[in-house]
Amino acid sequence: MLDSDASSTSLQLTAANVFLKYGMTREALQCVHLGTTMEHLAVALQIYLRIDRIDLARQQLELLRQADEDAVLTQLGGVYVSIASGRSTVHDAIHHLNSLSEQYGQSPVLLNIAAVAHMTAGNMDRADGALNEARTEHGCDDDADTLVNTVVCYQHMGKELKDIEPFLLKLKSVHPNHAFVQGLVRVEGAFEREAQKYAVKA
Repeated sequence: MLDSDASSTSLQLTAANVFLKYGMTREALQCVHLGTTMEHLAVALQIYLRIDRIDLARQQLELLRQADEDAVLTQLGGVYVSIASGRSTVHDAIHHLNSLSEQYGQSPVLLNIAAVAHMTAGNMDRADGALNEARTEHGCDDDADTLVNTVVCYQHMGKELKDIEPFLLKLKSVHPNHAFVQGLVRVEGAFEREAQKYAVKA
């Protein structure tokens, strides 16, 4: 199907996103790695970050900048690379996110990216503020990214289980197939199996 419609940008991008949804990173990359549109480059950048190839992600970012330095895709690509590069560059990401928010207004996506950037910078209060805004002002109570980021943020803030558990329960009930949930279930199952080995018999 992809071979016979190789010129179809929409098909390639759609297929890449479907593959990514099901964790098929290699197949997703095959759909976009030879593409020359900004959309191809942006998806490839995200895939390289997902597989911890930040060097290749930087190459995609450079190609995006050559195509259109001021495009939103380029700015977001720069934000993702800055966050992935760690605390030394995350303030660049926060600066660009502020500019995007001023230009286009806040959105759940920008608020979640901002929360991750603030967590990377070690500022949990600001991350919590961004996530609270996503939940209260943008109706993201059931949004998977907002729930996951809230759980992570609360853990870093040292919140008690009673504060974290409602978000975990909602995440598990609304998004049972999410990668975070599936990973958590695997870890919980492994812990239970190990705990049974050392259980004290009465």
